[in-house]
Amino acid sequence: MKTLHQFDTVMDSQTVFRKLLEAMSNPTRTVSIQAQQEKLFGTYAALLALGMTLLDNEVCFSVCGDVALRDSLQLLTLSQTADDTDADYIFITDPQKVLAALVKAKCGTLVDPHQSATLIIRDNGIPEHSLMLFGPGIDGTAEYTCSKTIYQTLVLRDEQAYEYPTGIDLIFVTDTGDVTCIPRLVKRRDSKWHM
Repeated sequence: MKTLHQFDTVMDSQTVFRKLLEAMSNPTRTVSIQAQQEKLFGTYAALLALGMTLLDNEVCFSVCGDVALRDSLQLLTLSQTADDTDADYIFITDPQKVLAALVKAKCGTLVDPHQSATLIIRDNGIPEHSLMLFGPGIDGTAEYTCSKTIYQTLVLRDEQAYEYPTGIDLIFVTDTGDVTCIPRLVKRRDSKWHM
């Protein structure tokens, strides 16, 4: 029985960060943080691994009402919580709460588009929806097969009609540590938004 987290805040965080960069740079690629998340325990080990990589005392986060996750992230990262409207990172354990978070999340400004929120969404769905993506990190267009959660999140994000180059970055993670990232400027081909 594990009694203490074995996640190394330096080495493991660097490994997870490099994998996040790989996934953000290659929007249809899935990377695995399974080895790092196995060093944590609890229901949301993969989310905790991402939290321990991205959060510190200079950023804030929200958890869409998940008190247990909030308490764990605060204890492990010393980061402070905030409302969805102000949070730098929004952790979502229930896909039904994605729309409410998207509507409230900050999307950056024309001068500082990078000051937007990143949604980190727990997704254990089966890849069953096919779509075409285009944007940075994709040569032309790329066919992508994804879960219902990812598909619906992209549709909802496109409906927000962010002005270029503003928007919201998305990170999807499974309980087994598979991570997929969709940066704010990557869009669905069938969306109404055009470059």
